Amino acid sequence: MSKQFSSLSALIAEDDSTCLRIVVKYLENLGLKRIVGVKSGEEAITQLSSAAEPFDLVISDIEMPGMDGFELARQIRSGVVPRYKDVPLFMLTSHSDFDNVRQSRTHRIQGFIVKPPNAEILERNLARVLAGK
Repeated sequence: MSKQFSSLSALIAEDDSTCLRIVVKYLENLGLKRIVGVKSGEEAITQLSSAAEPFDLVISDIEMPGMDGFELARQIRSGVVPRYKDVPLFMLTSHSDFDNVRQSRTHRIQGFIVKPPNAEILERNLARVLAGK
């Protein structure tokens, strides 16, 4: 467990329960203070809107039924919940093709985490977010 992540709270939007469990477990092992997992973009917006404690980062699957990860990013960046307009965003994806990279620039996404997720990559992404604060 790392103390450098002990003050962070993360919101994870992932419709695949196995992948969600893996990401949550990796983040727990890194020592994050709070991790909330939801199954859809709509649930993520609800969590962001109603959270008493703010989230420090959002990790979202790209391909989810209903609101996909890019629509979630678009809504966050447009200020649907104003305090999260600049929250660090990471996308979980099975593939990082050109269209995903282009959309990530449009929505100011900080990075991709390729599935199946890897603890080392999650840790590197979190460290990069902390370095930018």
